[in-house]
Amino acid sequence: MYELGVEQINCNGKLIDLPSLEVVRPAPKMPSDANIDWLLHIYFTRREFTRCRRLIERELNRHLNPEYLYFVQGLIDREEGNNIDALRHLQKSVELNPRNIETYKEIGRTLYLMGRFGQALGVFREAEQRSSIKDHEIYHYLGELLYRAATTQTLSELARQQQDESRSYFELAVQTGRKQESYVRLAELYRKDKQYQKAIEVLENCLHLTPENSEVLIEISVLYLKINETQKAHDRLAEVVSIERKCSPKGLLAFGAILQSRNDVDGALSKYSQIANAEPEIAELWNNIGLCFFKKQKFIVAISSLRKSVWLSPLNYNALYNLSLIYIALCLRKLDDMENAFVALERASSMSVGLQGGGRNPLVVLNFALFCYETGRLAMATEQYNRFMSQAQDLLLPTEYKFQATKLKSLLRISSQGNGILLDPLDSEESDLGHSRTTDLPPDELPLEVNAVVSQK
Repeated sequence: MYELGVEQINCNGKLIDLPSLEVVRPAPKMPSDANIDWLLHIYFTRREFTRCRRLIERELNRHLNPEYLYFVQGLIDREEGNNIDALRHLQKSVELNPRNIETYKEIGRTLYLMGRFGQALGVFREAEQRSSIKDHEIYHYLGELLYRAATTQTLSELARQQQDESRSYFELAVQTGRKQESYVRLAELYRKDKQYQKAIEVLENCLHLTPENSEVLIEISVLYLKINETQKAHDRLAEVVSIERKCSPKGLLAFGAILQSRNDVDGALSKYSQIANAEPEIAELWNNIGLCFFKKQKFIVAISSLRKSVWLSPLNYNALYNLSLIYIALCLRKLDDMENAFVALERASSMSVGLQGGGRNPLVVLNFALFCYETGRLAMATEQYNRFMSQAQDLLLPTEYKFQATKLKSLLRISSQGNGILLDPLDSEESDLGHSRTTDLPPDELPLEVNAVVSQK
């Protein structure tokens, strides 16, 4: 029986009230001043932007501190390509809390993506001033923006200052953080200043972050080639092959250069042919192919390859220089046009002072010295030899350069003090340099251009 809505049962003549079932209460409503930043953060990290927008729209007018709402709204706008709206919302966030460095960083990143590099640089400088800690992201972006400014600067002195400041920021970035891009960019700047050993050290440290990064390994191998450490370069490239079955064109070009430096012309050509099949529009590739064919005495193919290199990169100094040497060797000398050959080499020697950044190309000067000796210009040969020695004294040169220079010194009878020549006419007849040595350094010892391959922008 039921009484007053209470359920009862008769048990052995007694009425017993049954316990009522407890109804589950509805969840309490979130008060208007509750902080829902944690929930918004979860939605954003899951990339549930629709939920983020609904939550922001609901909470924006009643939230006690909408700073984080505007911040997340700006990030969502940027993800969806609405950079103007992103800047507007991030600016509102930073107005509510000027001490939040993360907001400044996101404004700077947005400006960077929009190509407004000058404004981005100003924002990151302000972030650096306001930050109470060393922030590797701020340092990295400052380095990037200053490096970009240096590359577009028309005033050389100002460009050098910006580049030096950029390098200092990248140095701070690698000291305070572990961002691979900072290591790579710092190494690039060291390489640009021809500080190859420092660049190698930076990239070796970068390998601690990504031990099997083939791009970094290839870059290290190319830098070892720069300082004539061919065995170390080979070892690094061997690691790339063990990681990847198919080596990149950059790695193959470095491999070919190593083989070419060891006079394995056929092996080098096999590597270059693999590149040509995949990416034939590489100027440095055809420069090295041309030198290989010159070594094999296939002059027409060598000239054709070098001309293609020049066509792909009209301002490629190495290809132009190598092509001119072949023309001089095959044309002016074969036609017994020694005077024009002399004029061409003299001009190349005088121009070499202002080329290749540092302004030194000892090979040009050594070739001119050899030619002067052959043609009986002994005083000028001595002068050019001394110039070669002054340019090469602090450089790591291939063994063949040193061998030819030593032979020339012996023939000219130059004293250890460099006081002049003590040569009698019979020496020129007994010379084992012969009368066909205008460019008798072996063709594979001509400049091998591999550096542009690892400085792609």
